[in-house]
This record gives sequence, structure tokens and C-alpha cells, in this order.
Amino acid sequence: MRVAWIDCAAGASGDMLLGAFLSAGADLEVVNAAVAAVDASLSVTVERTSRHQIAATKASVRVAGELHPENFPDAEVGHGHGHGHDDVGHGHGHEDAEVGGHTRTWAEVRRLIEAAGLADAVRDRALDTFARLARAEGQAHGVEPDEVHFHEVGALDAIADIVGVAAASVALELDRIIVSTIALGGGRQVRGQHGGIPVPGPAVLALLSEADAPVVGGTAPYEMTTPTGAALLASLADDFGLLPPMRIQQTGVGAGGRDPVEVPNIVRVIVGDALDRPATELVYETNVDDLDPRIWPQVLARLMEAGAADAWLTPILMKKGRPAHTLSVLVGGANAEEVRSVILSETSAIGLRESQVRKHAADREFASVEVDGQRIHVKIARYGGQVVNVQPEYDDVAAAAAVLKKPIKTVLAKAIAAGHDLWS
Repeated sequence: MRVAWIDCAAGASGDMLLGAFLSAGADLEVVNAAVAAVDASLSVTVERTSRHQIAATKASVRVAGELHPENFPDAEVGHGHGHGHDDVGHGHGHEDAEVGGHTRTWAEVRRLIEAAGLADAVRDRALDTFARLARAEGQAHGVEPDEVHFHEVGALDAIADIVGVAAASVALELDRIIVSTIALGGGRQVRGQHGGIPVPGPAVLALLSEADAPVVGGTAPYEMTTPTGAALLASLADDFGLLPPMRIQQTGVGAGGRDPVEVPNIVRVIVGDALDRPATELVYETNVDDLDPRIWPQVLARLMEAGAADAWLTPILMKKGRPAHTLSVLVGGANAEEVRSVILSETSAIGLRESQVRKHAADREFASVEVDGQRIHVKIARYGGQVVNVQPEYDDVAAAAAVLKKPIKTVLAKAIAAGHDLWS
């Protein structure tokens, strides 16, 4: 599986992400074809630069061949610190004179992207990113997403960055993207099109809250992650976390518009082949010595219904010679809370222990076999591409044995043999 990890220790913006993906090997011609398909006046150029003596790629947007003004390092449009644009949205009702009389609504941008000759995966990614941005800007300004207006200059930049990153990520043929904890910045308010904007900005917070993304203030006293950068990260991320186990193939470094002293103003994209890693699961345990044993079967059944992968009892001898049981439950993180609730509400336990374990599992699939005309479902386990186990469903075996008037052990043996015959 081909994976990418996006390192956002210095935050992120659209142009930084675009530069990083291009630096990691995405084809600039592919990116420009996608961008021009949406708006023929747009193109992207790249140049080599450095931030804190780290070599990086700076992606710049051109409109009708001219360098977009917001790509100049000292440009004070937008509310970024040189990442360096992204004052793209505002609520309906602002005076058009404030933005030169030119705005594009989210609905207009959506129609442009839908009508463009883009690959389905690129179009879907771009639409998802813009939709997230419109929802967040709408929430920040108290309007419906379709009422969000993108300033003309911001809309052009956002189209180039969002469609460009969508095309670049698809071109790299990534199966999975993991995003690091995202630095947001802080400090004084920054100047936007309509006045001061707190840092982190409300749209950035809305975007990353919706994505359940991990964030940190960071080391720099200014905006480190822009709304377009946040929207792209939220759309791209299959998961958030540390660099996953991989064999590294390419590393891309994208530069922001400025070179501040506090931190190298870069985004890194690390691409490689994922290494197989056993799944991490939790084991909950508790010792119980005062529960009516007739209740245990129902407790175990409820734990499985709550999403436990397995649940079992171990007889133990506790202090003062009291017989008891240790309840053990194996569960994935998504179902952990519900499993804890079952343990504490349906047993007499008043506490439990938690530990992490690595689970190594064979691939499973399900099929059915016939034994003397009776259908029995079986579970097939494969390891290394080979069938290593065939296990019939016991209830099916028992039902078939009753119909056939044969011992369960006989029907069970025939079902196992029939299962192996299917894959021999």
C-alpha cells in the first residue's frame, strides 16, 4: 500500500501543500492541465528555494501568465503570514466595493469544477475541499454555505491550490494519507479584508473541528495554518498521527511565501510503501468475586453486541481464598467506551484495567458448503495466501445434525472436509 505522511509542524497553506506534492514527484503538467480545465487563465509555476537552509519548492499561481500578487512574500492581502493568501470567504451582504466589485459564490465555483474536464477522483477531492471551506466560512460569518462569497482574487488562488493539490495527490497514486498534528499559530490579530481576525481564525477552527484533527498552537506568534490549508488537510486525511511505518520512496518539501525566524516555513510530504503493522487493540480486565454466575452468559453476549472482538472468563482464587473470575475483553478503540459501559453497568465491578496489545490476524472470508443436502456456513482463514483454517458455524452444524439425525461430530467433520475441498 502506497502511503503519504504530511508533516504540518509549521502549519499549512494551499501553496505550501501544492509545492510539497510537486516536490514529492507529482507532474507539474498534470497539475496545470487540471487547473486550466477549471479556469483557463490559471497556471502554476515552481521554483527552488530554501527555508532555514532546507531546500524547498515554492509553488506560485499565475493569472493569464502574470504572477499572482498574493504570491509575493511581502504581500499583505489575506490574513496569512506569508503562507500567503486565503482571505477567501465572507458572508453575503458585504459591500462589493470592498473587494473591487468581484466575488464568486460557492455555487458558482462548484459549477466551474463540475463542468471542468477533470478525472473523477480529482473533481471529487476538489469539490469536497471547497465544500468544507464553504461550510466553515459560513459558520464563521453566520450564513449558509451557499451564501458564502469568495473574493475574486481569493477564489482564483483557492481554485489553483485546491484543484492543483487534488490533481497532484491523485497523480501520486496514494492509497492512504496520514496528517500530523497541525500547528495553528497564535498571537496578535491579523489584518483581513474586513478588519482584524483572531488567530487561529474561526474558519480554521471550524474546519479542523469538523475533521476531528489534532492541533497545537505552535511556536510562531502568527497564523501558521490558513483556511485553504486546513480545508485541504481535512479532505486529504484518512487519519491523523505520527509518521507510519513505511519504506520511504520520496520526500517533498513545499515552502511558504516568507522565511520567518521562529520555524522553517515548510510542509513536508513523505511518500512510501507501508509496512504491515499489526492492529492495536485494547484489553480490559477486572476481577469479580460477588456476581451471581448465572449472569455471566448474558454479560458476555452483551459485550459482543457492544463491539468486543472477544470476551472470556478465567477462574481465579482471590484474597481470603474466595473463588472469583477475571473478565477479559478484547476491543478496538472505536467500541471501547461502549464496552466499558457494559462492564461497569452489567457486572458488580467498580473498576477495570486497560492495556494495549498488538493483534495479528489471518485474513478471513465467509462461504457455505453442503453436507448431505444441508447448507452450512463456514469461516475461511488465510495466511500468506494459503488457507490455514476452515471453521463451520456451530449453530448450522447442530441444525443440520438434527435434520439428518446424525451425531454433531460427524456433520462437523464433513463440513470441515468440504470446506477444505473448496480451496484445495
